[in-house]
Amino acid sequence: MARISWTSVIGGVALLLTAFLYHHTFDEAYAVSAVTAGRGPVFFPRIVLGAMLVLSLAVIYEGRKEALAPVAPRQLLLVGAALGLTGLYIAAIMTAGFLIATTVFVFALPWLLGYRNMMVIGVMTAVYPVAVWYVFERLFKIVLPASPWLDAF
Repeated sequence: MARISWTSVIGGVALLLTAFLYHHTFDEAYAVSAVTAGRGPVFFPRIVLGAMLVLSLAVIYEGRKEALAPVAPRQLLLVGAALGLTGLYIAAIMTAGFLIATTVFVFALPWLLGYRNMMVIGVMTAVYPVAVWYVFERLFKIVLPASPWLDAF
């Protein structure tokens, strides 16, 4: 008999949320592919959501190997702080632009979660936001929110 663990519960919630969002990408409001080089605004989100569906199933499967354990209050606090930081990041994208907001977020999230290898955090902070910006803006021709302070980004 399969056991239920917090890992499986989280994987199940992620699976349901991801399936809902994936289904929502087929809404009539997003049928404007001619404007964005034939791909439309949901081209990349569908790829990400498809990967998340597969990964959610993997999380559920792996969670079957664990027993249901109590959750420590510190873990709940970290999850709440990470969600709060993510909310601030989403708001900052619209006010500071994608590149600045993502740079701060990529630095702050691992630090918040306890990762302290500054070499890795520094490289990720410098490379990841620029690489994602380049892929979206230059390769996929999907415009990201620009910074009011930087003309090129």
